[in-house]
Amino acid sequence: MCRRYELKATAKDLSRHFQPLRLAQRQMPGAEEMQPTDSLLIFTGNRTGYLAGNARWGLVGSFLDREPRSPLINLGSEGLATTPFYSKILKRNRCLIPATAFFEWQALAGGEKRKMRVSQARGKPLLLAGIFDRHPLAGTTCAILTVPANAAMASLNDRMPLILGRAESAFWLNEHLEFPVEEFAAIAEGAGQCSLQVEQVEEPEDSPQLSFAFA
Repeated sequence: MCRRYELKATAKDLSRHFQPLRLAQRQMPGAEEMQPTDSLLIFTGNRTGYLAGNARWGLVGSFLDREPRSPLINLGSEGLATTPFYSKILKRNRCLIPATAFFEWQALAGGEKRKMRVSQARGKPLLLAGIFDRHPLAGTTCAILTVPANAAMASLNDRMPLILGRAESAFWLNEHLEFPVEEFAAIAEGAGQCSLQVEQVEEPEDSPQLSFAFA
């Protein structure tokens, strides 16, 4: 987790929900379902509120000489504040990644998998904690932080995104003179308390005409 997520919202919707936010429609992703290597919408912050930007999903640290074959799309939050190299990114380059849901695949008998949509109760947007960096070759890239799964997620995966509420989001985007490691750890530990709902995604069946055409 997390390898795909959904953002079904317009720039106007997000600007109304996250005030004050300056967001142009051209900054919105071109698709509703985000995958690794896609250009994502991210929020950073300053003294006046949220700032919208874009980053490619798959973190390439500025300390690397070249881009790895498989950039990190997720990073565990546990111990991240003391991890070489990535702890520096955590302490200076934090972002929020807005989503309306994320996806997991439930294992079924016979090796089949069922796509499941995970969202917040009452349809509220999710704010996923992320970190970003700027590489001279790869540009701005990001990764989503993860925590142990809560009860709603445990049957699907042992990990889930670090989902932040309003108060935690303000902490996340603040510029700290010295990053408060203990407060970050407490937020990560409490992230599993968020209320999530899980539903099956009904995949469209292949059209007989299309099946014939591509057989």
